[in-house]
Amino acid sequence: MLVFAEGAALPMDPHRIHSVEALRALYAMPTERIQKMTFPFLDDHGLRFIAAAPLVFVATASETGMDCSPRGGRPGFVHAVDRRELAIPDWPGNNKLSSIVNLLTSDGACGLVFLVPEQDVFLRVNGTATVTTDPALLALLVEEGRTPKAAIRLAVREAFFHCGKALRRSHLWQPEGWVVPNDLPSVGQMAKDQSGMAELSVEQIDALYQRALSEQLYRESEV
Repeated sequence: MLVFAEGAALPMDPHRIHSVEALRALYAMPTERIQKMTFPFLDDHGLRFIAAAPLVFVATASETGMDCSPRGGRPGFVHAVDRRELAIPDWPGNNKLSSIVNLLTSDGACGLVFLVPEQDVFLRVNGTATVTTDPALLALLVEEGRTPKAAIRLAVREAFFHCGKALRRSHLWQPEGWVVPNDLPSVGQMAKDQSGMAELSVEQIDALYQRALSEQLYRESEV
């Protein structure tokens, strides 16, 4: 059983749910149809969805904490080695390496959520992951002429589609339903406020960030 590092204490909640039994008293059991749609491998529909997905969220955990990280690329950037194994390229980011460190310091438990534009369904894949620099595997993950330094290799334990009610509630694929805030600070402003980077102005940080987005998607950036 994982014991996580202590964080800020939550206030006492007299309505806190303490057991699975109490939780189940609030919700119906999943239908037989739903339970039959979970597989210990990737069926044809799952493979097609992964091949079309430009975005996946990677969830990991270790004794020191948890992490959920987005990974993106051209559709199909996550490579299905076969029906029971996936490979996710690790492209440059902020170099905190939270997901990979979690995998290396735990039993490798890992959960994935795949999204495809305008599809009102998610694909969820759970399993055990390792980190590899296998040249043959990395060669299959080349994008924009670049090879990732490492990859996450996931052994599939279960795969299933999740209904798209969350997508509909968020209006993610319906621009007419978007509420776009006009008072959020720029990335440069947030970075300066949070890091205290006195040597750079907000405008300079914004410029570096935009350069990283436009020119450094597959190599180390300056911010």
